[in-house]
Amino acid sequence: MSNYDAIKIKDKMQKLLNHATSAENIGNQAEAEAFMKKLNKLCLQHKIAMTEIQAFDPDNSDESIKDEMVDVYSEGLPIVNRRQAVVEDLARSIGFANNCTFLIQTGSNNIYFVGRDQDRRFSIQMFSYAWKTMLADCHKEQTKTYYHFKKLGMLEQAKGFRASFKIGFVRAIEDRLQEVREEIKETVNAETFALITTNQLVAVKDYVSKKYKRKGNHVSGQSSHNGHGYAAGQKSGKSVGLHVGNIGKGSTKLLN
Repeated sequence: MSNYDAIKIKDKMQKLLNHATSAENIGNQAEAEAFMKKLNKLCLQHKIAMTEIQAFDPDNSDESIKDEMVDVYSEGLPIVNRRQAVVEDLARSIGFANNCTFLIQTGSNNIYFVGRDQDRRFSIQMFSYAWKTMLADCHKEQTKTYYHFKKLGMLEQAKGFRASFKIGFVRAIEDRLQEVREEIKETVNAETFALITTNQLVAVKDYVSKKYKRKGNHVSGQSSHNGHGYAAGQKSGKSVGLHVGNIGKGSTKLLN
C-alpha cells in the first residue's frame, strides 16, 4: 500500500470514528455501533490498529492533556473525610483502560482524571455510570439480603454486605476491562499497541509530575468479608453495560 493510499484509508477511518463519537454524544447508540462496525472491519482488512488512527489525530498532542474532576459526593457517596479505597480502585481500573491516570483531591474522595480530551471524557462518563449503578444495585441487594436474613433470624449474615458488594463490583469491572485490552492485543500489532499505550501513559504521568510536583498516593485495597455481598457485587459488575474507550480516541466497545 502506498503512503497516499494509507493516508486516504486512515482519513476515511478517522471520519467513521468521528461519526461514531458524534452519534454516541447525541444518544444514538445504534448508529454509533454501526459506524464502529464499519471501522473495525477496515482495521482488520488493512491491518491497521485503532491506535494508529488515534496517533494521526491532531487533538492527540501533549497539549490536550488536562485534568478534570468527578464530584463523587454529587454522584451519591456519603460525605466522609476518610479516603475510600473502592473509589480509587474503580478510578484506577477505568483510567488505565482509557490511558488516563487519576488524582485524589486533598481532604476528600473527589477524583481527577488526567489524560487527553477524549480519553478523559470516556473515563469520566464510564466512572459516573458505573459508580451510580454500583450504588443503586448495592442498595437494592442489601435491602433484599437484610430482610431475607432477618426473617431467618440470622442478621449477622448480612453484616459487611455493602462493603463486600462494592469490592466484588469493582473487581468484576477491572476483570472485564482487562479482557477488552487482551482482545485488542489479539487484533492489532502488539508492538504498535505497546508503544502507543506506553507513550500515552508516560505523557500523562509527565503532565502530573510537572503540574503537581509529586506522585499520587493510593489507599490500600480492601478485602471482602461477606461472601453474599461479594458475589452479588460480582454479578452486578459483570452485567452492567459500559462504553469503553478502547485504547484510543473515540473508539468504543459495548461491554455487554
